[in-house]
Amino acid sequence: MSAPSIRGTKVLVVGAGPTGLVLALWLSRLGVRARIVDKAAEPGTTSRALAVQARTLELYRQIGLADTVVDRGRNVDAVNLWVSGKQVAHGVLGDMGAGLSPFPYALIYPQDEHERLLIDRLAEAGVQVERGTEILGVDEASDHVLARLKQPDGAQETLCARRKLPLHVFAWRPAMRRTGLQRNAVYLVRPDGYVALADPARGARTLSSYLDVRKLTPRTPS
Repeated sequence: MSAPSIRGTKVLVVGAGPTGLVLALWLSRLGVRARIVDKAAEPGTTSRALAVQARTLELYRQIGLADTVVDRGRNVDAVNLWVSGKQVAHGVLGDMGAGLSPFPYALIYPQDEHERLLIDRLAEAGVQVERGTEILGVDEASDHVLARLKQPDGAQETLCARRKLPLHVFAWRPAMRRTGLQRNAVYLVRPDGYVALADPARGARTLSSYLDVRKLTPRTPS
């Protein structure tokens, strides 16, 4: 077997279900070209989910999908519950979310049809789902991530993605205890102020080693 080739990519999406497809589509609209792979040889042919939530439609509206999904789906005005051939309950749904969402109704749209729509829209954006492609493993280094893939013909490929995340280190202050931040830890800080724990450390020495290996300069918030 020949040695696996190494290629660069910005984003690798593993799994071409609705979540992975929407992620790849959203990234394409932002100008970020992603690769999306799935071990299955073909899309699903059955539906494992029916309802499309209002919040999903609100998200879809931002990428021009909501109207198509609503047109192809079916509003559910009411539900009937049956037990042993007898109707035991009837629930009216109607516009239960009126005043809360522009899509206040329950909408039925089978998952297999849903996936085909997303696949078609992704293809229009120039991204094809790579079927029969399996991820064998992921190896992380200080400045990059390597993902090992197995193609349908058995050939192996390695993808390399460079890390470009801003890292900031907080100096510990007693007041921070109230924020829930951990002492001696590295956090990711977005421009909007969102803070996420990146790498907890057991002590100052561990934290210093983390910074030295990654050639990072500590910064404290003003």
